[in-house]
Amino acid sequence: MRGIQGLILAIGLGIAGAIFNLAYLANRSRDVEKVAFVGIKKDKVVGRGEPLAEENLEPVEIPRQSVGNLANFAVKWEARATVVSRRVWRTLEGGSLLLLADLTTPPQELAFGQDLPPGTEERAWFVPVDTRRFVTSLVQPGDLVDFLVSSGPREGLPTLAQPGKGPAEAGKVASAGASSHRQAGDGPEKIGPFKILAVGNRLGSVDVMQAAKIQQFQDNVLTIAVRYENGKLQPAAAQLDQVINQSNARPLICQLHPRTEKP
Repeated sequence: MRGIQGLILAIGLGIAGAIFNLAYLANRSRDVEKVAFVGIKKDKVVGRGEPLAEENLEPVEIPRQSVGNLANFAVKWEARATVVSRRVWRTLEGGSLLLLADLTTPPQELAFGQDLPPGTEERAWFVPVDTRRFVTSLVQPGDLVDFLVSSGPREGLPTLAQPGKGPAEAGKVASAGASSHRQAGDGPEKIGPFKILAVGNRLGSVDVMQAAKIQQFQDNVLTIAVRYENGKLQPAAAQLDQVINQSNARPLICQLHPRTEKP
């Protein structure tokens, strides 16, 4: 009998100890220092391109010891006044954190001519492209592109001169070899690659530009970067200039490089 009473007493003491322990942990958790970040209320959705309203925001508290480097990517609650009325470039569902990347804005100016080796200069050229064979929304500044030129003479257009030859000599060589080129089934000659600096007036991604409510125009003109080395224009750019002049600035056909390639 005494053994049963002792067992019941031990169980009771164990339960009481667990309750006190939970109460102690609950009190300690309230004492832990926390950092609050800006979050979207669970019953709210902020659509792409919409401005952030303060009534859609709420603090999300995280223990300081667990924050890590989150402060480098998310917006702190104490800085919420700096993000109110700013537009987001993607849809933010309720219950999500507001990230700094969500507030990305379009670049304000062309960026080129930086971090070049000695004796090298970079300039921006504007090249017309055929939008019937070019989906501008799939192209971003920073992509690499080649311009395609028919290897044989085209009706109404001069033949592309070969590097190192005069116009007359090059024309004779091209005319003599035009039929053989076509019979051999060679594809178009490619000139490049060139780095795209802008697509029309777009200096960044389509999503960011749309979120900023900026209208796209002149998307049939690519801005590309060309280089001069010791004052001499790079051969590909010189060849491209010749094609543009010979065709009276007719829109060109281009091909896109994979984004895994670097300029």
